[in-house]
Amino acid sequence: MHQNISRYELIEDIISDLTAFVKSDAILYLSKDSYSETEYERMLKGIKDDLVTRFKQREE
Repeated sequence: MHQNISRYELIEDIISDLTAFVKSDAILYLSKDSYSETEYERMLKGIKDDLVTRFKQREE
């Protein structure tokens, strides 16, 4: 799916995605004592993978 998107819209989308990632990571980090280290790492990897997927979708 190729969309015509302005440079400014793309920057705004990236900022929004990065903000969501930082917020998710912060919440996960602050509650990490509730999880085992393995579970914490698994959830953090999931958040990172989601961000990568969002960036790749914009390239298409």
